[in-house]
Amino acid sequence: MPAVLTALIYVFGVTLTAFTVYYAYALPFTEPVQYVNIFLGIGLALYYLMEARDALESDPLSGGRLGSALPSSPRLESGLPYLLSTIAIVFAVASLVATGYVHVNFDRLDGALSNTTLDIVMGILIIFLVTDATRRAFGYIFTSVVVLSLVYAFAGPLLPGLLNHGGWSIERIAREGAIGIQGTYGFILDVGSTWVAIFIMFAGIAKVYGALDFVLNVGSELGKSLRSGVVQIAVVASMIMGSITGSAAANTATTGSFTIPMIKEQGIRDDFAAAIEAVASSGGQMLPPVMGVAAFLMADILGVSYLSIVQAGVIPAALFYVSVGVAIYLIVLKFGWTTDERESFEYLSLLKGVHFLIPLGVLLYTLIVLRYTPLAAGLYTIATIVAVMYVRNALVDVFDADTRAQAALDDELERRSTDRESGIVARTRVGTTTLAAVLGRGARATVSGVSGTLSDLGSMRRIAVETVFSILRSTKQTLDGFKQGAVEMAPLVGILASLGVVLQMVDGTGFAGRLSQEMVALSGGVLIVLLLMAMIASILFGLGMPTPAAYLLVAMLIVPSVIAMDVQPITAHMFVFYFAMLSAITPPVAVSVAIGSNIAGASFPRASVQALRIGAPGFVIPFAFIANDSLIYWSFPETLLAFPLVLAGTIALVVSTIGFDGAHSLSLPARGLYLVAAFAAMFGATTLTPLLTVTPLLDLAVQLAGGLLIAGALGYANVVVGYDPETSGPTEPSYEVD
Repeated sequence: MPAVLTALIYVFGVTLTAFTVYYAYALPFTEPVQYVNIFLGIGLALYYLMEARDALESDPLSGGRLGSALPSSPRLESGLPYLLSTIAIVFAVASLVATGYVHVNFDRLDGALSNTTLDIVMGILIIFLVTDATRRAFGYIFTSVVVLSLVYAFAGPLLPGLLNHGGWSIERIAREGAIGIQGTYGFILDVGSTWVAIFIMFAGIAKVYGALDFVLNVGSELGKSLRSGVVQIAVVASMIMGSITGSAAANTATTGSFTIPMIKEQGIRDDFAAAIEAVASSGGQMLPPVMGVAAFLMADILGVSYLSIVQAGVIPAALFYVSVGVAIYLIVLKFGWTTDERESFEYLSLLKGVHFLIPLGVLLYTLIVLRYTPLAAGLYTIATIVAVMYVRNALVDVFDADTRAQAALDDELERRSTDRESGIVARTRVGTTTLAAVLGRGARATVSGVSGTLSDLGSMRRIAVETVFSILRSTKQTLDGFKQGAVEMAPLVGILASLGVVLQMVDGTGFAGRLSQEMVALSGGVLIVLLLMAMIASILFGLGMPTPAAYLLVAMLIVPSVIAMDVQPITAHMFVFYFAMLSAITPPVAVSVAIGSNIAGASFPRASVQALRIGAPGFVIPFAFIANDSLIYWSFPETLLAFPLVLAGTIALVVSTIGFDGAHSLSLPARGLYLVAAFAAMFGATTLTPLLTVTPLLDLAVQLAGGLLIAGALGYANVVVGYDPETSGPTEPSYEVD
């Protein structure tokens, strides 16, 4: 049975990716929602088949992966895995039936004012399936939000005050939530099944082709040449993968399984190793051009171009990752975790992955220069990487065959020569198997002591054979990549669809508008109070939830009130998205830290403390680009002035939280001075309000003073004094907050 499910998963996975690529190429449907519906059906079926296989593989009687670990578990031996697997298979079939029903009746259902009983049943079934898929993939926290939104829509007349509304019937919930081609089929799943899916599928294909292995290998090689070792490279790898996957938890689990052991091998303590990976994986969602799928959602919500969102995200991402990089560098120096024996970087290692630059170049060219949509850009990028890998594999297979065959023959001749020199007459000749292998690969060689070369016909035969095998191998690799891309996309299908249900319930009942007005009233018209409320709401919504889901909820519920206080729309969205991202490292849930701690074998509370120290500037940076709007909406010369000053303030914040400036362990007064200078550089004279009447000139003067003070202090510490491992700090941190 597991083998059958594995085969079905392979077929459905390849089909889902191929269907997405075909849609990007042909746009075969007059109504895009028809594509979305088919994508939903295949995606849900694929995910439930994965769940069914996982349930069986947990059963020792089926030869699964837990067989040796749980040989006598009564729960497993009771047949429960088979029951769970059967239920998942039934749900997979139900997903295909429900979405098939919508496809067949699409013209009638689209915009219908009334529905049949069977329509309502199918609508309820779709809502149930996407909610259940969300529960299985992301747990009960967000699932409870989905359920509460449905209860809220139904029980509106019974609720007091702000929550009160007229109430929706079961029929209306089914119609608004799914069967009326709304809710589930809203813009979130539309964006998710196109812009998001094409990039996640590209990431899966690239991973199978070896892109992740290449990044990690180069990182390991580069780490040998840096004083801070492999730590910074682990950050870069996690940042890149986090940008594509859009899930801090998934990224920590995947890249962390490689990077955390690398970090620990350098001597870095387990709680720091877990914290470093968790912060890097979480922040990757801020990195353009993908931004963990948020860029696509944000562009659609705001009705602006995708490139506008990418541009707006560049400086916030740079500020965050510079702060993380500096924090980790100072930690490594402060506690003496540096790499003593450094080696020069082997630049030839870069050649092993130079072919990956071609699809990356195509992606950037199509997005930035040609200004294609993300769906079209993703299509051309996937086509490019597939073509590049076919050519690359053919070249490697054919030319490496020559090298391998020649090397084998040289070894044989050298052995014979050695035998003769030692007086041993070699009476054997090259075996028929060896000879056939040599001839099949077309190596130029001397056979049985007779000099000469293979005929041109043999050489052409060798090239043909190797080319055919290369094409077959590349095709298998490509299909594996298609499957992998779909498998990584499948868990997101349910939550994207259920998000549409939530937003339809919240927006359709009028709750979003009422909440926005109430927040403005509660803030008393004071922007900083409203921003603090928005920060708290963003973090709370994000606890235990995927960042895109948390961002979308806050964007619909909180952002309108922030925009009402004259904050620019993209700035307001970036503000709440930043905090939704940081919720992955915020206790008490801190899901990214929890996963990292498990991999590192570290204490979760201690790792959480270190994650907060490393990521501390991230909780201040969003306020900085509210105060310095040119960081989001680029303008000359404002951006050129604001960016280095805010960057200096960010670094000073890091120095203050770490308690080390590159040369000295800092006292509390010194850390306090760095903190004051940081706020001055980031916020200018606003820091002194209400003590002074703020003017633009005074604002700039205070920022410049703070930035120059920081630059002077850090320049003196790192250039004049310098780092001395014997005197600059303790060799091992205590478990208390320093």
